[in-house]
Amino acid sequence: MDAFTLPAAWLPYTAIGPWETGFVFLIYAAGFFIRGAFGFGSNMPIVLLTTWVLGPHHAIFLVAVTAAVAQVHLFPAGVKTADWGIARPMFIGMLIGTACGTWMLSRLDAEWLTLTMGGLITMIVIIDRYHLLERLSERINLRARPVTASLALTSGVLGSVSGGGGIYFMAPYLKLVCPTPTALRGTNLVLSGLFMMGRIVFIALLGLLTPNLFIETLLLLPAVALGIWAGTRFFRTATPERFYAALQLLLAMAAVVLMLKGAKKIF
Repeated sequence: MDAFTLPAAWLPYTAIGPWETGFVFLIYAAGFFIRGAFGFGSNMPIVLLTTWVLGPHHAIFLVAVTAAVAQVHLFPAGVKTADWGIARPMFIGMLIGTACGTWMLSRLDAEWLTLTMGGLITMIVIIDRYHLLERLSERINLRARPVTASLALTSGVLGSVSGGGGIYFMAPYLKLVCPTPTALRGTNLVLSGLFMMGRIVFIALLGLLTPNLFIETLLLLPAVALGIWAGTRFFRTATPERFYAALQLLLAMAAVVLMLKGAKKIF
């Protein structure tokens, strides 16, 4: 072996050409615009689109590593503005759900759970659109620990298996219980950070991390930083009405895409 030749396990993007690599960088910039604006939401569009060129498992593992690194920058902003009365009870549920979902990802086909997650998000978007959660809050304390812990557990499992991110499932609920867009974004950032770090730990324990994933992540960081910067500017300049309308549109699109993805594989 030549002294300047890296081992194959350290070489980035060996299976794709320059145009496909540029496509991956573009998608990461767009995906992290969404995370910068809303505090979550980068993983699913990135996984869905980069799967075309990277393959499903490579796409899921690469975005897990990249999002975890990006969250180191975003997490402090979330800590300052999060609604800790909601975020704190969700930690354990999300960790358990993430562990179970990551194990299932390594063992099972994800199509049925992806379809299920899309259906659940559709249901929750409809509930949010017609303010049914507000009516439910008259009978149930939505901030009660059993409610938040159960939702966190479910979202951890679904998000890990589908590669779509568990916060999609919780966003309409968090929108209702967090008093302001700033608190909502901060809570999303904190919970997304926990979800990302948990996935990295469990993926590593399963022996699925490779050196080239870290090198590919380092190369993607300029695109990630550009996306986060642009998304943060959108958040700071948007009115609450515009912010919530964009969030609802994002969730609706995510639900449709997830259901189509799952149904295409199954049927």
